[in-house]
Amino acid sequence: MYQLRALGISAEAEAIYLDLIARGALDQADLVQRHGADLDTPLRELAAIGLMERSDDKVLPQPPHLAMEAVARRRTTEAQLARESASLLSDLWTAGIGQQTYVELLPSAETAREVLNRVQVDAQQQVRAMTVGNLASPNHQIVEGLFDALSRGVSYEVIYGTRVLQDPDALRMVQQCVDAGEQARVFPQVPLNLTVVDDRWALVSARTTVGGIVNTAAMVVHHSPFLTGLVGVFDALWRVSVPITGGTENTEAIGAPALETKRLLTYLSAGLTDESIAREFGVSERTVARRISRLQEVLGAQTRFQLGVQASRQNWL
Repeated sequence: MYQLRALGISAEAEAIYLDLIARGALDQADLVQRHGADLDTPLRELAAIGLMERSDDKVLPQPPHLAMEAVARRRTTEAQLARESASLLSDLWTAGIGQQTYVELLPSAETAREVLNRVQVDAQQQVRAMTVGNLASPNHQIVEGLFDALSRGVSYEVIYGTRVLQDPDALRMVQQCVDAGEQARVFPQVPLNLTVVDDRWALVSARTTVGGIVNTAAMVVHHSPFLTGLVGVFDALWRVSVPITGGTENTEAIGAPALETKRLLTYLSAGLTDESIAREFGVSERTVARRISRLQEVLGAQTRFQLGVQASRQNWL
């Protein structure tokens, strides 16, 4: 039996109480003989919860039901006080240390969109961003104020998901941004939307669809180790992403690839299939395969992976 021990009573005290239940009142001397000389602590434990009383030189057991009910009521009261104290202390924490928080949760996707539009006005030197490929709007709208920010010297580095390359309207808008001075790259699996402003703050948002229901979460992260970590994630993806060529290059220097070739290499490096590439160019898959084979011959690449490496070395990407 360990019922009393489950309540925090020592094994010695429990053994004495069980002995008293079995034998009734015992002399102090009998208890010493049966349980050892050090009885003061366990007897005080039993007396504290009402399971034992002393009468002259005898130790008397008390009925357990009333004593245990009293313990239960007392601990219920303590639990309620603990909950109330936790609530009060949390309020004090928020009013004190909590004021130093560097994360602000945004209530809706609309609020996140408004914050994103303010980025272009707030940015002074640099904006680094990555998007899963929906351009933050089902209508493919370029974010407000982007061209104004570029014209006043704010640098933009943006990583797009491959869905941009699979949507002609979206791709045209990206190329407009690149022509205006944005540096754009593509990565096959962009995990979330991120915009970092001058390394001072960042907007982070993510979206999931479960059972046809779209759930969006967004937050603003201010200067902190967390922000530094987000910048590190962006920089790591930027290094392995593939540049997107703008649409204004109509002529090439001798030995340099045509714009169409650059686009083909970009699509390949981004992981698009021959079928998807053919659809983008409006040609057959066989034509795409022939063009890739010719590029491999020109650059001395035996595989498509080697083709990407060689094209990068030649600054074709």
